[in-house]
Amino acid sequence: MSLAKTLAGIAQDLHSFESWEETLQGIVEAARLTIDGADGAGIMLLRRKGAVESPAYTGDPVLACDRVQAELGEGPCVEALWDAPVVRIDDMAREERWPNFARCAVELGVQSMLACRLSTQAEVLGSLNLHSRRPKAFDEDADQMTEVFAAHASIALADAHLSTTLRSAVTSRQVIGEATGILMERYGISSRQAFGMLVTASQHMNVKLRIVAEDVVRTRRDPGGAVPGR
Repeated sequence: MSLAKTLAGIAQDLHSFESWEETLQGIVEAARLTIDGADGAGIMLLRRKGAVESPAYTGDPVLACDRVQAELGEGPCVEALWDAPVVRIDDMAREERWPNFARCAVELGVQSMLACRLSTQAEVLGSLNLHSRRPKAFDEDADQMTEVFAAHASIALADAHLSTTLRSAVTSRQVIGEATGILMERYGISSRQAFGMLVTASQHMNVKLRIVAEDVVRTRRDPGGAVPGR
């Protein structure tokens, strides 16, 4: 199969998943199967205030390796987030840039790595991380292939996040509407008053409005004990 057809197939596959979680796991599984030399793959996502998490991986050694980097604040995955978009370690036993991480990686059975930034024009999403049990598993061709793969993966992640956000917004609107209706019927009040009860409870309990509404729908109880006129 030609490279163009391979990449077209990858792009189609990565956009076929229905949820954020499925997209994440689908990306790492596809990367492991697509990139020559990869025995394992994982995704490290960038969160608020520089925190990172590893929500998708193909095996425990991958997760352990990501956690070591997060704890030490060093390694190819961290480097790919902030500095060079593609980072390769050919021989972990001889790695000098991040000696503490390299020592831990060797203990985990990782002999070479390739990390590539996941990003859109607007923001850095995280990094795609490939692991191998043998030294010098990745070359310049693997670098280029991974960079193209990461570009497709970044678009798929951005689309999946948007879809999840929109679905969540629709669900929140529906449950808030249902809770408002319950309070209107119970107390014979207007929709504005019922919605105000939900907002007041949300502020008083310091929880999201959707959570207050879900509790009203589930328990049929007043939100946070807020009763109009009492």
